[in-house]
Amino acid sequence: MESTAYKSGYPFKVLKMMNGEDVLCKVLEEYKDALVVEYPMSVVKNQIMESNDHIVEHTGLQRWMNFTHDKSFVILKEKILSLGDLAPEVTLYYKHICKRISFEESNELTTEDEAMMKMRDNMEQLVDAVSGSNGTLKESDIPSNVLPIDKSKLH
Repeated sequence: MESTAYKSGYPFKVLKMMNGEDVLCKVLEEYKDALVVEYPMSVVKNQIMESNDHIVEHTGLQRWMNFTHDKSFVILKEKILSLGDLAPEVTLYYKHICKRISFEESNELTTEDEAMMKMRDNMEQLVDAVSGSNGTLKESDIPSNVLPIDKSKLH
């Protein structure tokens, strides 16, 4: 019996991977042995102690694949244990995160040459800020979001 991810016609899915991960994604295409998905996000849970006897678990999303600007990926079906439609409220949250990532990526560098130019610009700005006119940093050179440090109190 062949099942398809699009059986419901709803492309937003949660995949339960064989390794236990939950992955939220939009299924773009389905093949016999694989799915092509867009913006896969893994579910992360963090426990935070609010008080001595009260722990709260926060659930969030993070990129499933780091160190790439790709937005679509192939996932082999043999690595998927099960899948289901995303709940409507989770779909809204997922779409919001995807729009934010898409906006951030529109401002990112696209080639190694651009990355190198940006690194050179940053280094020049750092050298200029540190050296100032006499090799000392003037208070007016310090951005407003940087707090001064009293070096005499450092250990």
